[in-house]
Amino acid sequence: MKGKVIIVTGANAGLGKATAAQLSDLGATVVLACRSKARGEAALSELMCVDGRCFDLMPLDLSDLDSVRSFAAAFAEKYGRLDALINNAGILGRHRELTRQGFELTFCVNYLGAFLLTMLLLPLLEKSGQGRIVMMASVAHGWGDVRFDDLNFTRGYNRFAAYGHSKLCCLLFTRALAEKLRARGSRVTVNAVHPGIVATDIVVNRANDRFRWVASLMKVLFMTSDEGAKTSVYLACESTLDHVSGEYFYRCKIEPSSTESENLASANRLYDVSLKLCGLDDPLKS
Repeated sequence: MKGKVIIVTGANAGLGKATAAQLSDLGATVVLACRSKARGEAALSELMCVDGRCFDLMPLDLSDLDSVRSFAAAFAEKYGRLDALINNAGILGRHRELTRQGFELTFCVNYLGAFLLTMLLLPLLEKSGQGRIVMMASVAHGWGDVRFDDLNFTRGYNRFAAYGHSKLCCLLFTRALAEKLRARGSRVTVNAVHPGIVATDIVVNRANDRFRWVASLMKVLFMTSDEGAKTSVYLACESTLDHVSGEYFYRCKIEPSSTESENLASANRLYDVSLKLCGLDDPLKS
């Protein structure tokens, strides 16, 4: 991975930080795309304790589409190319909140912000010898269908339902984008990953540190972040995957996913709706 440039979103903690560490240890330059400057700087300081690693820290708030656009522009100006994008960042909202642009927070952070970031960075991934995109999905994607009539959960909000919905959207985007890239003969691949049940701080309320005890208990019962990061790293690095795209991985193997997640009509519909929500023209339209 020497000479490769990789972005990892949400790289200040948990899976993201572990993924960034493993990729840097393989020789890549890893851009830590983080919302919190303080937490990002703390993670950077810790990660740089190992000699030979190369990191860069850049601000990115996936809940704000203007921040996504600013990040993509700044990254393009600084680097000019991209070898892999790991869309790792995610939240489990505690109650329904709206973003600056009026989107339900979990939907925007876990899916729509990642969608916009991916589409904006596609030209840089095309410049790579074999650009790769990794979408963070979850077994929770199988909890329901896409709410095309209510993407922002204005009715019947439930934090777990909203989380599962956002992860289904990530997987459907993976399917649609893979088909579109394949149709144009692109070398860029996109795959989704379920990291496993990993002990991270996703359950912790950062405003008041509530549920810290739950996170501590998870560390006893579930996979470590280092273990959970392995599949994302595998998808970014493994040479035998050069032509594998549109798949759902768990423990470095292709796994079956829900029937709804394989519905290409829904995937293409979501892709088109997402373009409109982000105010984008389709860069892959022939």
